[in-house]
Amino acid sequence: MTKVYLTQSILDYRREMRQAVSRTIKASFIEGLKTIRSEEPSWVDRDFLPPPSIETIEPTCYTGKIEDSIFLITSADLGVANLYVVIRDDQGNVIESGNATPFEDCPDYWDYLATVSVPSGTRVTIYAAATDTYWGVGTACRVVTIP
Repeated sequence: MTKVYLTQSILDYRREMRQAVSRTIKASFIEGLKTIRSEEPSWVDRDFLPPPSIETIEPTCYTGKIEDSIFLITSADLGVANLYVVIRDDQGNVIESGNATPFEDCPDYWDYLATVSVPSGTRVTIYAAATDTYWGVGTACRVVTIP
């Protein structure tokens, strides 16, 4: 299981957003006007604030050497605050893990630099977890064999 650590500022932002959404919903209704009630509100959390998505895990430049690059592309309505990468072997053992770095000119593009050498022919699974600023988490994985 991948652990995602959140800072106090992200938790504070989440609380502030929840309060803002609550105020907006309350302000949208006119006092005394009968509203239509259903079992489920017209908006649902998964539609209103969808979690981030990892669109691409591209290991073309990952050949098992230290500082090889794994390219990732994310998308999120609220922006991605953190992208964590874990590389495991066939037995599920963690080979390495760490944070990817966003491109300065395009925050949806990320780069993870390998920190551990992996022998040629090793089959690995690259896991990624993207966290937005409102606690949403999106995950993806890709299995590759080191050339």
